[in-house]
Amino acid sequence: MTQSSSRLPPVWLSPPAVRLPEIVRTNDDVLRLVRAEFRGTEEAWGPVNRRIRSLLRACGTDRRHWEANPLPLAGHAATAARVALAEDGLSADDLDLVLYGSLAREYFEPSTASEVAWMLGANRALALDVTAACAGSLLAVQDFVARSAVDDTLRTGLVCTSSMTPPGFVNYGLQTPDEVAMLGAGLTLGNASTAMVVSRTQPAGGGGRIRGMLGEGMSAHHELCRASIHGHFVSDGPAIFALARHIPAHVHRLCDRVGWAVNDVDLFVTHQPSNSVLRAIAGALEVDPHIMPALHSLYGNCAESSVLLALRHALDNGRIRPGSKLVMTSAASGFVLASLAVEWEGGPG
Repeated sequence: MTQSSSRLPPVWLSPPAVRLPEIVRTNDDVLRLVRAEFRGTEEAWGPVNRRIRSLLRACGTDRRHWEANPLPLAGHAATAARVALAEDGLSADDLDLVLYGSLAREYFEPSTASEVAWMLGANRALALDVTAACAGSLLAVQDFVARSAVDDTLRTGLVCTSSMTPPGFVNYGLQTPDEVAMLGAGLTLGNASTAMVVSRTQPAGGGGRIRGMLGEGMSAHHELCRASIHGHFVSDGPAIFALARHIPAHVHRLCDRVGWAVNDVDLFVTHQPSNSVLRAIAGALEVDPHIMPALHSLYGNCAESSVLLALRHALDNGRIRPGSKLVMTSAASGFVLASLAVEWEGGPG
């Protein structure tokens, strides 16, 4: 999906609401889970242990929040959504569209968004799921913008996520270094739920105006990362991380579209697959890594929730002020690139 900034309708994002589970798992906790399922000898455990530690060190993983009761998935998204609506002075009746931007789901039908809408009492809202792995939340925002460009009655929407890991999604039964290479990315996952209002009018609590958006696909790489209907999460980490080399050019195209130089951007609010990946992207863009906050060590990889979680973190830490130019960007298996150019106009921070 592409659209020039001059043709975008005026759309604002509210500050996101975030729900983090109370349980915090450290790397040592995760290693204990893997060790408990290891069937080999102590000698055979050594290479597996070293490979896992190397993976976690390369990603910068330290801790992650973890939900002991991931089901129902819609309930976690609805919890964050209620906070987002309250902070913006809205009720469920104000919503025209509810978009659930997460891959995690309990069933194919109905949409998880429809369950979230029902939990909120948004019974007149159109409810849809947007499944694009870690880019889901940003593509859900783009969906609202595109729909509102052709339907002036669409005034207020909600984008929500529930990045939970249902039982069996993460494989702790890793028996060889090669299995760590293909299945170990799941060990970096964290849990979070987020929600924010998208509106044709500036949110009462402040927010940012979308100045441009860009979505691009590279489907030749679709096989590198998979979340099977039945089975474990599988990711060819080195190959999927290597595709990050395409992000700088994608960011340049977005900035060109809105008339910004990359150096005009005050903060890059990104997906958080790995601290080292973000440092490499910042280097390729020739920007100070400080303006591309790396939060993986705090939250792990929270998939579709990562960008909104990073936005909330930046707001809470005073990194965003009125007039700040933001690029919100995510890459996802598929391979998908999705970004927003946002000019912040007020609110927290």
